[in-house]
Parts: sequence; C-alpha cells; structure tokens
Amino acid sequence: MGAALLVFVDLPGSELDDAGRGILAEGGPLAELLGVPWAAACFAGAGPAVREAFKPYGVPEILEIDAGPRIAEQPVARADALAQAARGVGARAILLAHTDMGSTLAPALASRLCAALFTEAISYSRDWAGLTLRRQAVGAQAVDQRIWTDAALGDGGSLREQHESSRVLVFTMAARVLSAAVLPGAARGEARPTPFAAVPAATRAALRVVEEIPPDPETMDVTDAPVIFTAGLGCDRATFEQLCELASLVGASVGVTRPVYDLGWRGYERMIGQTGRTVFPRLYFAFGISGSMQHVGGITDSQRIVCINIDPKASIFPNADEGFVADLREVLPRLLEKVRAAKADAMPRALKAGVP
Repeated sequence: MGAALLVFVDLPGSELDDAGRGILAEGGPLAELLGVPWAAACFAGAGPAVREAFKPYGVPEILEIDAGPRIAEQPVARADALAQAARGVGARAILLAHTDMGSTLAPALASRLCAALFTEAISYSRDWAGLTLRRQAVGAQAVDQRIWTDAALGDGGSLREQHESSRVLVFTMAARVLSAAVLPGAARGEARPTPFAAVPAATRAALRVVEEIPPDPETMDVTDAPVIFTAGLGCDRATFEQLCELASLVGASVGVTRPVYDLGWRGYERMIGQTGRTVFPRLYFAFGISGSMQHVGGITDSQRIVCINIDPKASIFPNADEGFVADLREVLPRLLEKVRAAKADAMPRALKAGVP
C-alpha cells in the first residue's frame, strides 16, 4: 500500500475513544486538501468491532503495526515501529491527536524521520505557499502559524514530488478542537486491514511505562481539566466549601473568578478568565458568576457552559448553553445531598460486583 498521509490512532483498552474518532474525522478532509491518498495506522490488536468503527470516517485502509505483545509499555519502541511503518508506506505527513500518547510519540517520531514537527495545531489551510498550521500561544492570547512549504500547490494540486530538500511533516491536533462527528453524506471507507511487521529496535527497553496514574482533579492544571466547577462572588465561604466538596465527589476541578481569587480562597493557578487561565473543558459549570467580559473571554471555547445565578439579568446567561435562576445557598446543599446518597448507594453495589 501507499499513503502519503498517515493518521495514527491510539486504541486505549483496544477501543476507539473520542480522540481517536476525532483524529480520524480529520484524515479524509486533510487528504483531500493535500490531494493525496491516506490511511489510518494503529498497533495490532484491534478487533472487528473497532475496524467497523473506522468505516464511517471514510478510512480506506488500516495499517496494523505488529511490534510485539508489550509494545503498549514501551513508548520509544512505539515511535520506532511507527517510523518504520511511515517509511514503508511512503508517508509524507503523519497526523496524531495531541493526547498523552500523541504528544509523547510526535517528537520521537519526528526525530527518527528527520521530519518537521508542529504540535497542538488548532487549524490548518492550504494555498500557493504550502500548508499553514496554526496553534494558540502566549496563554491563548496570540496565534503562532508556520508553513510547510512541501505542500505548496503545484500543477496537479498534490504534494510536491520528493527531492533532496523535501521534509516529512509530523503534527498533532489539539484534542479540544477534534470532533468525532461524521459529516452528512460522507462516504464510508472499506477500512481494509493491512498487517505491518515492525523490526524490534535496540532502544526497545530504554524506556518502559510501569504504571498509569489518572490525573487528580484537585491538583491537575485547569487548562487540562475536562470538567470545571467555578465559583464567583455569588458564593459565600460556606457555599464555596460545599462547591469544593461537590466537585470532589463528582471528579471535577475547582476554578475561581478574579474577585474570589482576591479573597484568597484559591491561588492564581485556579483563576479563570482573560487575566488568569483560558480553559477548554467539556463541561464548565459557573456558580454565582455574573459573567464579566474578562471571565467569559476565558471560557468561550468550552464545549458546554451551565450556570446558576440568583440574578436573572446576569450577563452570564446569554453566554451559557443552559442556565438556572436559583439561590446557591438552597441549591448546593440539595445537590450535595443527592450526590452523597448516590455515592453511598453505588458503593454496596460495587462491592457486591467485586469492584475494588
């Protein structure tokens, strides 16, 4: 097979997750933009159900890389195997999702292929100069863009022919901009599995993953948090403590607005807004936040915004997907009671099922 564009898909737990679906959704449009054939690549072990899940995204072929049974524990060996596969199919561009695995593989892969590297792209376009890649910089206050000139438009519109000065491109897409949605009318792909046997490299045992520890919502960077509960001045100290307990029970990270930060209830690293941290969670829950322009500017890229405020005229409401007019002093105790009861009920059932 030959594929000038290779899209790598990680399969955690041998399943296609949202990041995998999102990066597959980019494959077809990017290949069409570049005017080249493309294929997906993954490590061997994907079952028929996973291959079937590739088809709605128009995947013509799946390069299944066999690099040994313990490849998941060896990121360096993964990069070696993926580099061999990219050379084997003649890939000129390799696309990955900027997940933990993608961000680890991309620089190692670029090193092995002597490739250009661009990470956390949020968009791309193509014109006479080449493929322009963009990412946010300076705390999302600026846009950094670079041009891959080997994708300059030619007579045929496809990638420039290989020559001595040409360079492969390895780039990652920021997970927050990926969408798993299948475009209406998109043609299904055959997703033909093609095995590729990678040769074990000498660096196989140089680095090994011994344990994967999930992030702690209470200490993780809020810019990486999938769910954020943020307190505004509508919270007094008692309701703020209740909010923190609720967040801990449901696995959410806690954020604060500038006025609450000024009270000293949380540090600067938890302050959300244009003067603090710009965030991109799946769910952003605003508790007692009026909705100043500076704060809203730091949360606009959230996938879903929900708010609770006692003032029906608060400016947060027009900027939210869902809003509730209510007093936090009444709502939070009730929410806590419901969640505590649900957690207490779930514990005996989990023990009965043998879940530790």
